[in-house]
Parts: sequence; structure tokens; C-alpha cells
Amino acid sequence: MIDNREKHKCCGCTACYSICPQNAIKMEFDEEGFLYPVVNKKNCKHCGLCEKVCPYTVLTKEENCSTCVAIQNKNDNRRNISTAGGAFSLIADYILQHNGIVYAVGYSEMVVCHKKCTEQDQLRELCGSKYVQSTLNETFKEIKTHLKIGKFVLFVGTPCQAHGLKRYIGESPNLIIIDLLCLGTSSPGLFSKWIDYLNQKYDSKVSYVRFRDKSYGYAVPNIRVQFSNGKIIEQSYDAKVHSNMFFKHFYDVRPSCYQCVYREKPRVSDFTIGDCVNIGQFNKTMDDNKGTTRMWIHTERGMQIFKELTFQMRVTSIINTCNNICGGATKFRYLLIEGNSLMIQSV
Repeated sequence: MIDNREKHKCCGCTACYSICPQNAIKMEFDEEGFLYPVVNKKNCKHCGLCEKVCPYTVLTKEENCSTCVAIQNKNDNRRNISTAGGAFSLIADYILQHNGIVYAVGYSEMVVCHKKCTEQDQLRELCGSKYVQSTLNETFKEIKTHLKIGKFVLFVGTPCQAHGLKRYIGESPNLIIIDLLCLGTSSPGLFSKWIDYLNQKYDSKVSYVRFRDKSYGYAVPNIRVQFSNGKIIEQSYDAKVHSNMFFKHFYDVRPSCYQCVYREKPRVSDFTIGDCVNIGQFNKTMDDNKGTTRMWIHTERGMQIFKELTFQMRVTSIINTCNNICGGATKFRYLLIEGNSLMIQSV
């Protein structure tokens, strides 16, 4: 029974909650505003499934070989609303075009949560970083249901969420996972208090927060807060206070983030994506202040999708400079782009 677990071992991925056949586990907020599993001991049948599915208890040590590139979405609208180069929307569009379903992070009444997307016009809300741990609710259960009927599903989340989902689902040829370069997950409770503060001060409800708005370019991170009455605040203390505290590490992140076991080991995802702020070191012509994504491709399935999408992106070869992406056991590769051919070089 997964109960009274030390907090540094629990990432809140909901795998145990999702797998419990007795519905004896609920996700409840603690005093810091993070969700943890709580077991109803009267309903628990001690089947042990919650312990078996927990990603912390089974950490793969297998080597994998990841390819590292920098990309930009050629669709300027998609790229502009993205945090970096628009890699997520490229892959999401691909999944939707194959009659698939996308699960990524959006807002529900300003609660950061995973949402289901089945239409391309729904992707806009899911683009861009949220910098808050998302509430997963029934996401894992829904994904399993879609996979059983043969649907393609794309899931985007933190490395720990990706591990939790993979432990819950197992191997599935129709599941594509993107995980993110992660600084840690900040408290949904603190985010909620910031939203409440803004609601009261500006006498209107916050309707959307874009943490990496590009109105002033990619190099000048701008927080844009929209209210239901049409008011917008940006480039101000009230707009930036939440993200400033997070990036300066003044905010508490989840206890498990301080001892993260998911970022320094082989990824279970097909792709990892993050900012490539130093694109000028690799390709000066791509350094246009509009955003570039550093992408790691971990699986053959991921490489197949990448190759199918290359005509929709600008790609340049980069040598991986982030040793934490998959750990010391991982071998890295990078792509040599010569004309229309892709050549893989080991490093």
C-alpha cells in the first residue's frame, strides 16, 4: 500500500491513483499546495498494484542513444505562440492529422491542468510553458481507454509524469510522449494565491496567463496577463512576480524535485524539448529572436516522426551540451544536415 510515502519519493504523477481497482486512492493537496496520494484504508484490498506502478520503485538503467537537434517551426503563427521554436505544435499537428488525440497543459478556470485536444484550433491554449505543476485528474485513465480502441495519443508533460504514464500504460505503439527540460514544478497552491491577488487588485478575473509572450521578442521574456474585462498587464511587478520568484528559486518546488531521479537517466519518452537560447553558436541565420527549440529524439518511432516533419521545420545540427538530459550512461548523437540528407554522427 502506497501510504505515508516520504515526500521526496512522490512526484504526484497519479499512476497509483489511476491503477487502483478499488478507487481507494485520492489525490489531495498538502499544506504547500501539492497533490499527494491518500489511501482510504477501509477500501484498500492490499493488492499491491499501487506499489508496482510507482515509477520511483522501478528505475530503468538501460542505455539509449539520443539524437540532438535545434528546430524552428516554419509556421510563424505556431512558432510565435510557442515558448521556443514550436516543436510541440509540429508533433501535435501530426498526431491530430492522423486522427489522434493530444494531452497537454492548459487552464481550466485558471487551474493549470492537462487537457484533451482533438482539433487543431484547440492547440493554441496548450502551447507555451505554464511553470506550475499540472493537475492530471483522469488523464492516465482516459489515455488507456483511447489506446485500447487503437487511437494515437500524444502526451506532453514533465519527466516524472512521463515515467508515471509509461509505468501505468506499459509499451504501446500508439503512445507518443514528449517530456520537457524541467527546472522543477512550482506549487499549484501558490499559483492560485497569485491569481486570487490579481483578481482582487484589478477587480476582474484573470482569463489567461502567457508566461513567455513574445511581443518584445524571444530574448526578453514577457509575462502577459489577460483579464475577463479585456484588461492586459505586462512588464510590471504584478505580472512578473510569480515567474521571477520561480526562476530565482525563491518559490518552493515539490520536494521530489530537489532529488529528481527522472532527468539524469535514460528517458522513457520519444522526444525531449526545451529552449535553445544559444542557437547563434550553431547557426547564426536561425538566431532571429523568435525562438528555437532544442530537441532530443530518443526512439526509432520518434525519429520516424521527425523525418516526416523535416519539410515543415528549419533544422540545424547541434552537439548536446546538457549532460543531465539522460545521464552519464547515455550515448549522444547529433544530426549533420547536408542538403536534403540527414546523417547521424556519434559523440
